[in-house]
Amino acid sequence: MNWAEFKNIFNDCRLEGEKIIIESNLLKTIEFIKTNYHFNMLKEIIASDNGDGTTELTYRLFSPEDEEDLMISINVKDEAESISSIFESAVADEKEIFDLFGVKFIGNSELKRLYMPEGWRGNPLRKDYQENDERLTWNE
Repeated sequence: MNWAEFKNIFNDCRLEGEKIIIESNLLKTIEFIKTNYHFNMLKEIIASDNGDGTTELTYRLFSPEDEEDLMISINVKDEAESISSIFESAVADEKEIFDLFGVKFIGNSELKRLYMPEGWRGNPLRKDYQENDERLTWNE
């Protein structure tokens, strides 16, 4: 990947080790990388609560042609652009992140609880999550 060319087009990004950190334009960035650099497989989306009200989303892409991984990260508050229009496999990861971290993915019409029951309050992988005293009725 030609970093100088990429940085020229997306000037609000920086390189940290082998990870590209972007500030905005997630959908356009992912689409550009897939189209121009042949990273046409999404391995996973990883979420991490920063503890300051933001969640870091890391997208791990793979180029079968070059046998190379690429990571792209963005910090979001409560919502992010869905990349499910580019990678259909993103739907499952976005559902999981929505359920466990509370990030809403704009453009993903299939967002719903994946692990937690529908009436569950809160998102258990957030650092500010307070465990409920509620009994898990499906286990009784």
